[in-house]
Amino acid sequence: MIFQTRILSTSLRLLGFIIASLLPSLETVRAAGNFTPPEAPFVVSPSEEVSVESIPEGSAESAQAIIDSAREGKPDALLMIHVSGKVVIRSNPLRLGARMCLIIEPEGAVVASKGDQEASKPATAASLISIDSAESVSVTSSGNTPAILDGGGLPIVGVSVKDSGRINLDHLAISGCGVAAISYAGRDPKALNDAGSLTGSIIRHCGDGLRVEKSGGFMCIDNRFEDNTGTALSIDSLNSVVAGNTFIGNKTAIQSGSDRGIITRNAFGGSELAIDLTASSKGNLLSENRGLVKGLKISIAGSGHQLFQNTLPATASLAPGTMETFLIANQNLQIDPAAPGVKFFDPPTLNRPHRNPVIVAGMGRIDIQVAGGKKPPSTPETKDANARTVPVDLSVVETELAKARTEHPGDVVVLHLEGEFVCKSPAGLELPPNSCLILDGRILADYNIPIEPPWERAAPVTQVILLPKTGFCSVSGGKIDAGRQAFFPLNANTGSIALIDGVSLLAGARDGINTKGRNASAPLFIYRCNVYGNNGRGIWSHVASRVHSIANVCSGNFMDGIDLDAHAIDCTALFNVCNGNRRHGVFVEEAIQNNIVFGNQLDGNGTGVHVWNEEVTGNTGPNVIAANECSGNRRGIGIGGRAADITADGNLFFNNVCTGNREDGIVSGNSKARKNFFSQCVVSGNNKEDIKYNADAFFFNVVDPAAP
Repeated sequence: MIFQTRILSTSLRLLGFIIASLLPSLETVRAAGNFTPPEAPFVVSPSEEVSVESIPEGSAESAQAIIDSAREGKPDALLMIHVSGKVVIRSNPLRLGARMCLIIEPEGAVVASKGDQEASKPATAASLISIDSAESVSVTSSGNTPAILDGGGLPIVGVSVKDSGRINLDHLAISGCGVAAISYAGRDPKALNDAGSLTGSIIRHCGDGLRVEKSGGFMCIDNRFEDNTGTALSIDSLNSVVAGNTFIGNKTAIQSGSDRGIITRNAFGGSELAIDLTASSKGNLLSENRGLVKGLKISIAGSGHQLFQNTLPATASLAPGTMETFLIANQNLQIDPAAPGVKFFDPPTLNRPHRNPVIVAGMGRIDIQVAGGKKPPSTPETKDANARTVPVDLSVVETELAKARTEHPGDVVVLHLEGEFVCKSPAGLELPPNSCLILDGRILADYNIPIEPPWERAAPVTQVILLPKTGFCSVSGGKIDAGRQAFFPLNANTGSIALIDGVSLLAGARDGINTKGRNASAPLFIYRCNVYGNNGRGIWSHVASRVHSIANVCSGNFMDGIDLDAHAIDCTALFNVCNGNRRHGVFVEEAIQNNIVFGNQLDGNGTGVHVWNEEVTGNTGPNVIAANECSGNRRGIGIGGRAADITADGNLFFNNVCTGNREDGIVSGNSKARKNFFSQCVVSGNNKEDIKYNADAFFFNVVDPAAP
């Protein structure tokens, strides 16, 4: 039942994403999406002092007097400031300092004076709300409708954030701000544990929408940007997440100068420019975004960007000097595949068996078919007999593949396998460079040896499928069964740019997918696969870069569903389901940095997400662990290190949902895990502690102690 529940949760998230992109307005209800409203036993610490203040209708000056008086009377308290009426901004913004939560009631608002009444002048303040040199500050709504911030069409900023950190802005409706809705300048561009966020908000009819700089790990999730005359989202943020947003009618939707951020599952309506990756940007992953209209435009500069599985009816252009841009398995995205700096790969797969002539730039295409064993057709005489399927030896496939490669050296070989095959060679089938395997059937390893051979460090590696060392490669469909004899159903510890799509990978004597020692420059995409019943990890990203595990189901593996292990660099785990794995759903370990774990459903594991450093000198961090749902595990989230120089410090845990776990919801660290930031947590119903508190961690959960 846990597995079915998590699939339902994933479906609801997808439905919420679709609804959010189609609705003309989100002003009446918060749609289901990636972000979940926080629920936690405290805001910043279990021992916090809370002071609840109320601001009625009036001027910003009168509201400021209430805030300043409260702070003077209780200098260390957390101020929960409820705005119950309209606060009018004229010459001064409403200023918020450290440890202040501005909660705007349904009857409340913060608005600029428009000068349309007698003895009233238009507002001259630079912003409606100002947050300067502060931390742990929030602006949010108390109800189902978003809080109103209205600039009245004046040259003003809605929310101005300067030299500040850990600022959460949630469920706002910002309009009429002629300069920008939000201008966010953090205080440390590399510190993920100082991250800010904008979630569940509407920004419309402003100049620019959201501007972000000098802030690592910024979370821009489930917002709607509509009819802004400038750039809806301008972001320069290390390991930022831009997910589940909708952009309609803006001049430019997204302009990104970010370093190794992700832009995923966003919807793009009409604009002059949908996506602009600037010259300073590098290593961003753009995945599963979709266009709502035709004729979109994308501009790409910088280096190392990876565009994967986007359904964008758009034309993409590269600026001169753009380096190493990967375009993998996108649909309707037009680009010159032979342009300098482009690495283009559009493989046919079992789910998308296209006949496009260009799979790899500069190469033709040759399709070959090899029939496998099939069950004999039933006849009246044989209908009750247990007819045996005789599989075809994979050596036959190897011969046909070698022949096709020899006869067509300048073509991509598309290999179609249908039926049952058996792998009797421990070396397995090594795919050649620039090949696509489409499997509609099964490959079973049978080495005629005892199952689960004992682990030996120097044992020769065995596999069913081995990816090539160079070029491009894809494997899609079917079932690759290692028979508990081959070490790996699929071995990807080579150097090809590769896609593994919709494959069932099972019964590895060690792991489902091995990547140890992959070429650092070649991304690997593991997409919509079922990885189950392996004797070690399901997906193991180890001594490898740019391994992206997206929308897979990893279940019943003896160790972890997904393991991001030592020297895993710039890897992601996005929107996976990991359930029933003996150790962890997702394991982030051994001094790795700048990896992103987002939007996963993790149930019935030892721990949902575990961040740890056991033996590698250094720090497991900073990494981003955000918007994961961890339920029914032993623990939801855990983190720790082994020694003073073997640590797990400075990670960002944002809006993870940890409910109904057998022990703790969140274990926020041992003494060797310091300065990790837990923001917007959702915890309840865990059998021990919802949050096992660590005084060396930072917390900021925007919950209202005054709420019933």
